[in-house]
Amino acid sequence: MTEEIENDKPEISQELPIQENWNTWRIIKWVLIAFPILIFYIYNSLHTAKSIKTKNELSKTLKELHSERISLESEIAQASKQTRLAEQLESKGILEINTPPKKIIRDRK
Repeated sequence: MTEEIENDKPEISQELPIQENWNTWRIIKWVLIAFPILIFYIYNSLHTAKSIKTKNELSKTLKELHSERISLESEIAQASKQTRLAEQLESKGILEINTPPKKIIRDRK
């Protein structure tokens, strides 16, 4: 009986390095799977943050340009009114016509 126990001990000690080696490869396998996923997750997080920052900057720029467009349209509408044009042209010496235009009739002979 003691011989069997003694024989069992060397077999266990021989199997132990194989099991440790198997556990090591198992850990390495999980690291090789998890590392690219982790890198992708980090990249995706940073890319999303950058995209959100760019979107916010563009949104702010769009609001500024929209308000500038409205103010320019208002200025153009004010400048193109007939009374405003008459005032600007009067300073240059061009007067507004008060009499209606005359129709020219041509004889067909």
